[in-house]
Amino acid sequence: MTLRLREQSAQLEKEKLQLADAMADISHQMRTPLTAVNLLLTSLAGHVDEESRGDVRALRRQVARMDWLVESLLKLAKLDAGTARFCPETIPLSALLARAAEPFAIGMELRGQQLQVEASGNVRCDPAWTAEALGNILKNCSEHMQEGTITVRAEENAVASVVVIRDTGGGIALQDLPHLFERYYKGENAPEQSIGIGLALSRSIAAAQNGTLTAANVPGGAEFTMKLYKGIV
Repeated sequence: MTLRLREQSAQLEKEKLQLADAMADISHQMRTPLTAVNLLLTSLAGHVDEESRGDVRALRRQVARMDWLVESLLKLAKLDAGTARFCPETIPLSALLARAAEPFAIGMELRGQQLQVEASGNVRCDPAWTAEALGNILKNCSEHMQEGTITVRAEENAVASVVVIRDTGGGIALQDLPHLFERYYKGENAPEQSIGIGLALSRSIAAAQNGTLTAANVPGGAEFTMKLYKGIV
């Protein structure tokens, strides 16, 4: 029985690695045509009338969405297979949050949203992976509210580095709360372009770095808490 269980475990690990390799191959193969389509759309935009340029912009958004989806699926496959490479370093929490928020600054400004950040202390993590995880949370908060404020508070204590992100979007539907971090799950108020991967990816990134990610409703909005522990818990 023990031998059989070991063989099954080894086979599962092998299949995970094969899946990660397959996703990497698919991602590589899809990037070439996606890049070509982007170049063609850029060229086409200079030879069409104003009405058609709107269609070209819409196509470019869809291509960008597809590229993001392929990249996210590849990252999830790597995390599942345990082949994702994390390069931890100690950095200020303020620097990590600035990196996470930078890609969404313009979009939030256009929506009339404000970002308030209070951070102190450091965190031991892979900056690129962790900034992506926090960025997915910020993106989710921004998409589920109109004008308002997203508040981020981060601090380091003796046990962990903790980041709390709170929005003023009215909160998470009670029926969605238990499924919020499930892959491909879309809540009833999810934007049409939502795929249901971002929060699942964020939790996987936190877990891969000895951390946790939780969500809860608070008065007037939703609250996400990421904890990256300094030791095994």
